[in-house]
Amino acid sequence: MVWSGKSVRNGSLPGALGLALLVALSGCAGSTGGSAQAEPTKPALDVCALATKEEVGALLGQVVEGHRDDTPLPSLTQCSYRYAEKGRFVIVNLLPYEVSQATKPGTPVPGVGDLALYDQAKIGAHLYVRKGSVNFAVNYAFDPLADKGVPDESSARIRAGLVTLAGAIASRL
Repeated sequence: MVWSGKSVRNGSLPGALGLALLVALSGCAGSTGGSAQAEPTKPALDVCALATKEEVGALLGQVVEGHRDDTPLPSLTQCSYRYAEKGRFVIVNLLPYEVSQATKPGTPVPGVGDLALYDQAKIGAHLYVRKGSVNFAVNYAFDPLADKGVPDESSARIRAGLVTLAGAIASRL
């Protein structure tokens, strides 16, 4: 071995230091010691997997497949279910904010998630739910321009259906 133009015998100081440095550096490659590493991210919830088509179908009156809608709002994801013949829709949204009395209007609904707020609308209803760190809404709407017009549905039936659907979703979170 040659070091600075001179012959170095095995066991010499520069050879031992080089070997020690090589061993020390090779041990650092796999070390997680004091280095900062990003925490693994929790996979995002699949909004269309939150409810079954049968659960949504019980509210709509017909079993239908959901499809994910890409919205122009980057932090809002939703899954829509449509019973086209009757002009009815159910939309499940993952919300980018925490559901609270300050962020959403509505009447508290006990027994659904950590907090549930029901809001009646002219063409349907909304139920906003917080369960742990997940915030979601289940929305029922009908198309007033559909061939059938505005359905004559009881708001109590719509509310009961939304509570049942939201309760099923919250129980799985």
